[in-house]
Amino acid sequence: MPAQKPPEFKFPMHDLHLKQSIGNLKMACTLALIAPLLLYTLHNNPRKRKYRTFYSKYDPLDAFDRMMSGGYLSSCPPGSGPKKDDKKDKKKK
Repeated sequence: MPAQKPPEFKFPMHDLHLKQSIGNLKMACTLALIAPLLLYTLHNNPRKRKYRTFYSKYDPLDAFDRMMSGGYLSSCPPGSGPKKDDKKDKKKK
């Protein structure tokens, strides 16, 4: 008489933890790769563009004159800057 096979039981919870862990690991790796790329493209690139446009139009001497005339510099009291000459301004035009 042939030996009977023992009945096969199906365990619905078998390997469920392993499958969920692998799925979570895949998702974490994907997000770890995508998040820096999104940060670079959506945050850093526009910021770099703003700095580039600001400093392309920036005049440090003009900013210094504004700070000096406004009294923001302790080494340069207000009114100690160069006097503006109207004759020179008219000649420039």
